[in-house]
Amino acid sequence: MGAFADYTVVPEGLLARMPATLDFAVAAGVPLAGLTALQALRDELQLRPGSRVFIPGGAGGVGTFAIQIARWLGAEVTTTASERGRALVERLGADVVIDYTSQRFEDHVRDMDGVFDLIGGDTLMKSFQVVKPGGKVVSIAGMPEPQTARQDLGGGFLLTALFWAVSYRLRAQAKKHGVTYRYLFMHPSGPELAELGGLIEEKKLEPVIDRVFPFADIADAFVHLESGHAKGKIVVQMPA
Repeated sequence: MGAFADYTVVPEGLLARMPATLDFAVAAGVPLAGLTALQALRDELQLRPGSRVFIPGGAGGVGTFAIQIARWLGAEVTTTASERGRALVERLGADVVIDYTSQRFEDHVRDMDGVFDLIGGDTLMKSFQVVKPGGKVVSIAGMPEPQTARQDLGGGFLLTALFWAVSYRLRAQAKKHGVTYRYLFMHPSGPELAELGGLIEEKKLEPVIDRVFPFADIADAFVHLESGHAKGKIVVQMPA
């Protein structure tokens, strides 16, 4: 996490066999985004057949996995996308698509069982009002909360207190609407990665790649990422 290098050492338990149907560039786009989506939707939101979930930003790297995994779990999916991204998210299984360039999602989305927030900011703050009481909002773009410090990071009192302070506004908004807020730190998992590989081989999950950049052009890859217009994952490829 947080670095680019020619080689790295990885514990064997965090690895899984690459699906034979993928090349290396496509396979490289699976682990981080795929595991993030799987753990948020199945472990945190506990989606099951008939659940209703809102996934803002469905055309992005994590979003394209999240839509498909939510549908695999049997949930009904509402997402946001531009008109340019509508065809993609509908093909991946989104039931309802809101054009964020011309519509406010909070005017159209109601009574969700959960929200998987990929955007943060105002989108996250407004997400609490679209979840029914007793529901849950999970974010990878908001502020970490006390449970993150204790459960995910094994932190003590000081880290827990810090996360309590920085997440206070979000937790207050959640409490106002009778829902739970959770920040997600993805944890690497070989067995879950193998599960994703199986779904790919069974054609139940499709990795979506926006662009592949050569290793020498990492700076350009970040510029493209920060533009916010990528449709699917951005991959950096090592030289032959």
